[in-house]
Amino acid sequence: MCPVGVRTSHSTHALETGLAKLWLILVGVNQYQDEQIPCLRYSALDCQGLGEALNAATQGFPQKDVKIHNDFAHQQPLLDNVRTSLKQVAAATKSIDTVLFYFSGHGMLEPSSQQVVLCLKDTQKDNLIETGLKLQELLQLLESCAAQQQLVWLDACHSGSMTLLGARGETPIDPQLNPTQELVEVLRQRAAKRKGFYALLSCDQGQQSWEFPQLKHGVFTYYLIRGLRGEAADSQGIIEADGLYRYVYHQTLAYIDKANQQLRVINQLKKARGENQIHPEYPSQTPKRIVEGIGEVILGLKPDKTVSTRHPRQALVIEGLPKSKSALALSKILNTSGGFEVNYWTISEKTPSSDVRKAIQKCLLSESFSESPNTANSIEETATAFLYLRGQIQETEQGEAVLVLSDNVVLNRSWLRKQLRRCRSQQIIILDCPVGTHRCASLRDWVEELQLGLDEQCLIAAAAPPSESERFASCLIDTLNITIQPSGLTAAAWITQLQLELSRTDIELYFWLFGSQGVIEVLPGKTLFSGDTSEQKAEDLDNLSSAVGVDYTQLRDLLKAGRWLEADEETTTLILKIAGREEKRYLDLESLENFPCTDLCTIDALWVKYSHGRFGFSVQKRIWESFRDTSASDPVLALIIGSSNVAASQTCIDFGNRAGWRLKDSWIDYSNLIVQEDAPNGQLPYFGFFEQVWRLKLLGVWEWHSAIATASWWRLCVALFSRIETCQIK
Repeated sequence: MCPVGVRTSHSTHALETGLAKLWLILVGVNQYQDEQIPCLRYSALDCQGLGEALNAATQGFPQKDVKIHNDFAHQQPLLDNVRTSLKQVAAATKSIDTVLFYFSGHGMLEPSSQQVVLCLKDTQKDNLIETGLKLQELLQLLESCAAQQQLVWLDACHSGSMTLLGARGETPIDPQLNPTQELVEVLRQRAAKRKGFYALLSCDQGQQSWEFPQLKHGVFTYYLIRGLRGEAADSQGIIEADGLYRYVYHQTLAYIDKANQQLRVINQLKKARGENQIHPEYPSQTPKRIVEGIGEVILGLKPDKTVSTRHPRQALVIEGLPKSKSALALSKILNTSGGFEVNYWTISEKTPSSDVRKAIQKCLLSESFSESPNTANSIEETATAFLYLRGQIQETEQGEAVLVLSDNVVLNRSWLRKQLRRCRSQQIIILDCPVGTHRCASLRDWVEELQLGLDEQCLIAAAAPPSESERFASCLIDTLNITIQPSGLTAAAWITQLQLELSRTDIELYFWLFGSQGVIEVLPGKTLFSGDTSEQKAEDLDNLSSAVGVDYTQLRDLLKAGRWLEADEETTTLILKIAGREEKRYLDLESLENFPCTDLCTIDALWVKYSHGRFGFSVQKRIWESFRDTSASDPVLALIIGSSNVAASQTCIDFGNRAGWRLKDSWIDYSNLIVQEDAPNGQLPYFGFFEQVWRLKLLGVWEWHSAIATASWWRLCVALFSRIETCQIK
């Protein structure tokens, strides 16, 4: 049943003005001195991460005191240290204050007295009462505390260090390590006696807390941290205890459900192979709230978003031959709903094979070369690499399995397997391989060969018949659109949807799923108060299409960062590469007339978007159109060199003045070009890919103002503008 809220009013006045003080005591234990008490992997990280999240959420509260005890802290989680902190807080608080006590570690039930004991680093299992922190002692210390609002968060019923594929483990769990029932009863008694008491447990009676390597935290505390970092804030940006509980409640249940979805698909694969070792599913973990008669407890304010240079979700969509109408639509969904940074490529006969390989390596290996977070316990989105390849699988005369994207872009299966093995991210690999007329290799063999036994890998492949070559790609889009919802979409759920959708066709679906560390998500879930919408994010998708396989991510990133001159140099480099004029260093009329419209459109769109309409070829074209019919104003010079040359040179000079390429009747050398915030429209891109012909050496003299040379150079510019018009770039 969904929890019911207990709200009164919104008021952070006492905390924001410093009238009230927030006291935090945070404890996390990984390593126990007593070998009879099993060690944990993430409790200390839970404590450390929660401390950072609380600190960020309470930056607007001038009065707070934080006491942290964990394996990594200066103050170790020893019984004397924790007792001292509790006594200090109890002695110093005022009635208007708020106290929060958090514990992550083992809780045990003392056999003879049936008392619940929180196990600290120096707790001895054979002497729990004397060496552990008894729950009753904790509550008595809080009872002596003047603070009217008291919160106790306990993540004390750990299952131990389990992986996704060992939900119940092979060893029976010590009944002493599951004191949830007694915890609930004691806390209920306390809540009934005192108003203002708010207890939050990681699980309900008869349940346990799960840890996931993917999260690097217990699932309960992981969502506490994310909630405090803003995902549990209400529409006014306020984080209060009850709203945080509702967020953690739903997210914890959703994650366990997604983990079980994945286990069911993995078990389906194991049964199909005749394996008997089936993985049991996770029992439920339902966070429990115990509260009586308390109003609203403000925990913090939504922190400002921090800008990260890391893009943990990378997607590359490569559309080979035959072309598909669905690949671009897939890219948009991955960007808007999947949170991926997407690169979309269309492969042509001119696309260099080396560029395609580099793009695949960049997508798969980006996490391997990215900078690590500043702190080990930072909540970072799970790194995921999504690779969609559309082409035909074939077998060479030598028996080698290859994926043909075009006549000159061929990927060896062994090479792709090697790249997947080097990838450190979660992998979602889609092979869309319509059946062709050539000798065809087995798609099943491809899927089996690419299985690496990695911690988190999803492979999906299908070969549509020639009469329905678009069917599988369309099915991918349809299943994603149908399942776009706040809870998100796991790879396991996507496979299930595809199985149902394709069961009505002749297309056979091949898949592989393995995940021992956590859940593979295609579309992450959305939070209740998330301000991002698909409509808003749709505008963020950059179409990086190229007719010749050029990678525009570097240009896009430079423009996004506002590094204009570096982006301009990158533009010149790319244009020369596209035209095949890298050795010549300049374009000529023929290369302009044949310049691919797809690439010209991509370059212009990136410039226009990230300059907010100030820069771009289309912007420069509009400037030219405003005075394109200029006539010769110097009749004498017109008689000497021709009126068309005079008009062209004058138009060129007018354009240079408008674009900021000239200063005081002189052309500015590119090395001296400065791009400021008030730069004139059309200043960039600079036409560095045209030879600056007005600097030709004539009769042994440098003619800087030769009208004929200037007119010749301007005709190249006009040819560029004409190409923009031909390509229908607005």
